[in-house]
Amino acid sequence: MSRKIDTSEQFIEFYIKKGHYLVELSENHFKNKEYKKCLELLSQAHGMFEKGGAKEEAEKVKLKFDDIKKTFFKKNNQ
Repeated sequence: MSRKIDTSEQFIEFYIKKGHYLVELSENHFKNKEYKKCLELLSQAHGMFEKGGAKEEAEKVKLKFDDIKKTFFKKNNQ
């Protein structure tokens, strides 16, 4: 007989930790003026927070993403 082990809580923990790590990493790229890489990492962090059910964290990351995109990329397209 095989017993099923519920690992869902561990996955949720992992997604949230990974999200925080990606946000931290994106801040380093932002400081180095690597805005495109920063946006990529924030996008990944948003996905991790969504998977982990951390809606408030995901919203904060989305706002940061939109602000950086608006500030550093909209000017180049005009």
